[in-house]
Amino acid sequence: MVELNWRDCVVMVSFMASIAGLLLLGDKRESKLAGDRALSEEMLIEMSFTYWIVYCISVFGLKLHLPEDSWLLLSLKLTTVLSYLLTASSILSLPLQRMAVRRVED
Repeated sequence: MVELNWRDCVVMVSFMASIAGLLLLGDKRESKLAGDRALSEEMLIEMSFTYWIVYCISVFGLKLHLPEDSWLLLSLKLTTVLSYLLTASSILSLPLQRMAVRRVED
């Protein structure tokens, strides 16, 4: 049996919230046709949600009892780190993209 602590509960809730966010973004995209600026912002937000979902799945994959020298364990650890860094870079690039668009418009 896998023991869950408070961090795992937070990751589980954020996993559900990311799925809900992707569903809401999908509904919004169908309802209106956006310009290039809004489209690129939506893509960055979608990438953040998707990378976070991959992070959550890999964190729960690490909870499995795998041998220490398993290639699966190593790939899960690598996936966890890469998806966390990609999530952070997507979130950080959103305000930078907005600032770049404002400079071009001015």
